[in-house]
Amino acid sequence: MDQAAKNLQALRVRWNGAEEKLKQLLAYRETYRERLRDSGSGGTSAMALRDFQLFLVKLDTAIKLQQDEVARCQARWNDGQQEWLRQRGKLKAFDVLSQRHRHAEEKRENQIEQKEQDEFSSKQRDRTGKE
Repeated sequence: MDQAAKNLQALRVRWNGAEEKLKQLLAYRETYRERLRDSGSGGTSAMALRDFQLFLVKLDTAIKLQQDEVARCQARWNDGQQEWLRQRGKLKAFDVLSQRHRHAEEKRENQIEQKEQDEFSSKQRDRTGKE
């Protein structure tokens, strides 16, 4: 269960990192669009506008890829969480079995002790009855 918890934590860190990278790409795209708007109002060559647009297409592609990575990270984290839950369930089941075993052992020991006490009492009665 400890290993599953460590794995789950590592998956969460990776997921957070992927989300952070996506946020950075989105912010960068917004900044770049603002620069395109600003340069367009000031008069920019057709070639510069085309380069801006081509770069935005590449940036949008990178954003789509990063969104896919975020989705994969989330799916891996969900799988890791399910594994952690399975391991926790196993541990709880072993704890229940262990407790049942301890209770059975205590009951058996108590029965043996009671039997020994009964035998001792019976012997004591036999001795006092003979005297």
